[in-house]
Amino acid sequence: MSAETLSQARPAPPPQPPAVRVRDAVVSYDRRPVVRGVSLDIGAGEVVAVLGPNGSGKSTLLRAILGLVPLTAGTVDLHGTPLRRFTEWARIGYVPQRLSAGGGVPATVREVVASGQVARRRRLSLPTTEDRAAVTEALETVGLLHRSRDSVHELSGGQQQRVLIARALAGRPDTFLMDEPLAGVDAASQQTLADTIAALSGRGATVVLVLHELGPLEPLIGRAVVLSEGTVGHDGAPPRPFGDCARDGHEHIHPHADAAGGASALPTIEVPRRD
Repeated sequence: MSAETLSQARPAPPPQPPAVRVRDAVVSYDRRPVVRGVSLDIGAGEVVAVLGPNGSGKSTLLRAILGLVPLTAGTVDLHGTPLRRFTEWARIGYVPQRLSAGGGVPATVREVVASGQVARRRRLSLPTTEDRAAVTEALETVGLLHRSRDSVHELSGGQQQRVLIARALAGRPDTFLMDEPLAGVDAASQQTLADTIAALSGRGATVVLVLHELGPLEPLIGRAVVLSEGTVGHDGAPPRPFGDCARDGHEHIHPHADAAGGASALPTIEVPRRD
């Protein structure tokens, strides 16, 4: 039997489930719905922007996907597993809007970035040589290796945002959810983030970004989900830049935020491939 015949006889692998599946999601604050019946699938390897005006529910939807705020109704699955039973958190890298102000002894930049590996390591185990190398690569990626011994509270707001991005990278997940990663970050660092996301996408990572505007990430965004009053008003190609729309005479969709210098060289970023 030829190799071609054997290949034809071999059963096809089962389809890969979406990285994120949301069905009829409702989230309410003080009995007021903020997210209203949202349904969407985000396939593995997609780079998706979640856009919309103030109060549209963008950040709330992202937090609901992660289980940080409870659903009033509906369901969320991560990589084919219902959220309530999902345990593979090493696969998820979350970048919040801002660094939480913690008490006690101020952590160094390197310590905060290394904390992104907690879900990957066994309990009480020490970091391996590979773990330490991943932290160094993540710091290099965001241009903060020279600040690794400094207290994170000595950094500017934009630098702290880059620390959060490095923390997510250091865990080597295959799915990233980023809430306003460009907020308060200078133009050079925004381009560094764009280069980072391009590298992650090239490795097959899934990236979901809540954004104020597309900026330098625009060429990387394959799909935009635009929320309006908690519902999906658009799901498809990203809104076109203002200049192009103005020339064509089309209405421009300009998303706004819910709320409130990088290294040019990009180290290798290892993301586990998922077959």
